Amino acid sequence: MIKKIFATIILLYLIPTFAIGITREAAVEYALKDSEAIRMIMESSKTLRSRGEQNTAFSKPRVTWNAGYLEMGDNAPENPMFPSPDRDISAEIQISKLFYAGGRIGKVRDLEKNLNNQADLLEISGKRDIRKQVRMAFDTVLYQKAALDILKDRVEQRLTELEDAQDLREAGMVTSLDVRQAKLSLNFAKNELKSGEASYRESLINFNLAIGRSGDAELLIPEGNLEDTPNLEDILSELNALLSAENILDIKSAGTQADAARLNYEIARGEELPEVLLMASGKSGGEEPDDMDESWNIGIQARWNIIDGGLVRARTASAKADMRKAKENVSKTKKAMAGEVEKIGVNIRSLEQRIRLQREAVELSEKNYEDARGHYRAGMITLTRLGEFNLSYAEARFNLLGLFFLQREQMNNAEALLEK
Repeated sequence: MIKKIFATIILLYLIPTFAIGITREAAVEYALKDSEAIRMIMESSKTLRSRGEQNTAFSKPRVTWNAGYLEMGDNAPENPMFPSPDRDISAEIQISKLFYAGGRIGKVRDLEKNLNNQADLLEISGKRDIRKQVRMAFDTVLYQKAALDILKDRVEQRLTELEDAQDLREAGMVTSLDVRQAKLSLNFAKNELKSGEASYRESLINFNLAIGRSGDAELLIPEGNLEDTPNLEDILSELNALLSAENILDIKSAGTQADAARLNYEIARGEELPEVLLMASGKSGGEEPDDMDESWNIGIQARWNIIDGGLVRARTASAKADMRKAKENVSKTKKAMAGEVEKIGVNIRSLEQRIRLQREAVELSEKNYEDARGHYRAGMITLTRLGEFNLSYAEARFNLLGLFFLQREQMNNAEALLEK
């Protein structure tokens, strides 16, 4: 009777007022659609694209227009031969177009395309990171939920052990010491359950924050369990194929940045050469709008900084160093990705074997605990010994749960690398 009442109380306490479920992929889509993180990524992408436009601005036509209206006067004696003007009306337009800059015009256009490519990759990699963070937060909730189930089972087990101890005391087979010890174990189990409830609730809040919801809003609850995993060997095969083709996002991003560094170096070198501009201007001025003097000119202008204190040479040297560093980063990234893929493969295959062994350990420890309960009721073992079997069973279940979580973690790492 005690057991049924206590179980009912626990059940009523744990039934949440929030019951809106969400799947793993739906959570990802939610985060990509309406979270601060995705908006920040898109703004960063716009910044890169704007940099490309800024870099090409110097090579595009420029038009400047000036106009003025001035009333004038002085206290000097009037000269009838050369009267002073009463006003000055002027308008001027200047047009210029750079058509040679030591090869820099074509390079900045290439750099603009490169920065747009970098912006595209930034969006993809940013979305990849969001997906990974959401999936990990989702799986953490599933882990805490499963851990909470184990803790609830332990409370039930400890309650049953208390009932057994009370029955045996009434039969004169044990003393009140066993009853007190069973109550103490039950209190410990309740305490762990309370801690587990808090951890589960915290993981729910973190998950909802990860997808862009407010922590005090109605919480969405992840659906499923950690054991549901796709065929990881297929994921590994696809990952190795991407690595062989150097089509992993991190490698492509490093390569694009290296191309940008090369273009910046070539642009810096081009500053050593002269610039040639086509220029034209027209000007109109006078006292009255219908009586204006007009002039115009058109021609070519050349500019060459022959001595600049070593500024261009220093910029070129800096750009060259950046180019070499970016090239080394490509090589480093390729090695890092190869190592990451290899580690994921090793861990996944190891976890498959460990999970198989741990499943067996859970089955054995469960049977041992059930047998130990029977032995305790028969007076063959002590309550302390029964508690050891209880602990062994719980540890086996927690260890298996931890392996499932590690497996999900490796799967998330693999899925992140598969993003293109």
